[in-house]
Amino acid sequence: MGAWDRFASYCADRHLRALPADYTTVAGYVGWLHARGTVAHGSLSGYLAPLDTLHELAGYEPPTRNPIFQRLRKGYQRLQAAIVGSMPAVIGPLPAAVMDRALKLATTDPIAAKRRTCAGLLTTFLMFNRPGAAAAMRAVDCVFGPEGLHVQQAFHKSETLTGSRVAFTIPVHPLGYQHDPVLCFLRSYRADFLAAGGRLFSPLFAPLGATLSPRVTSRWLEQVLTWLQVAPPVGVKWRGKSIRSGAASAANSIGVPLPVVAAYMEHKETATTARHYVDARTLPMAAAWAFFGRYISD
Repeated sequence: MGAWDRFASYCADRHLRALPADYTTVAGYVGWLHARGTVAHGSLSGYLAPLDTLHELAGYEPPTRNPIFQRLRKGYQRLQAAIVGSMPAVIGPLPAAVMDRALKLATTDPIAAKRRTCAGLLTTFLMFNRPGAAAAMRAVDCVFGPEGLHVQQAFHKSETLTGSRVAFTIPVHPLGYQHDPVLCFLRSYRADFLAAGGRLFSPLFAPLGATLSPRVTSRWLEQVLTWLQVAPPVGVKWRGKSIRSGAASAANSIGVPLPVVAAYMEHKETATTARHYVDARTLPMAAAWAFFGRYISD
């Protein structure tokens, strides 16, 4: 049942008006959802946004914008927290040290699936996890040269607006590939992929003949964390966004200029990068230097 149909059914059963609905009607509906115990606070928007949309289309004020209703939503979260025993865990940045362990796993484990998954996740981390970037990466989009790894996103979320692809270089360590373990591994992975029958226009991080969904990076992260037997700190959870924020936080911690980080993340404003992706509490660890020290000039 769709969100609107569910709300309309709730109103019909109680002889209430669904359109236009008073905010008190929607408040009662939210209380009913809470009593059922099947809707988390984080999922509540999916139940309420269609109600607002239909009201706006019909020329009415969206009922959930009432200030009193906004307080009710906060109360919903507190009630849920009381039942569970705590507030929801926050999505935190993935530490560069975890990615460093993934690199060690990839270079020591002979299992092809593990090498492939780690290669995709490492590329994702180096690219600041542009949405769908690694999932759509083909062998032809990933070329190694003396300057480093030249990558392109032939297809990306803003292509209809810009009419162009995204292309940039991940610079190699100033002393060369022999001092850059992550690019050395990715270079060897690509060579092995082609030697095994992979084609230039085939997905680089998928089994031969397969394709990947844009959200595959979240699945890669889950697999790697399981293999490494690593868990996030108390009160924190790691999700797909953690890769992106982890890369931004690690780069920021060692002094990579924020405009540089924002540019690699395709953010027009550094304020977006700082507010939503950088955790200023991240310490400048050796792993952060290994991945992002390449962006700092001597």
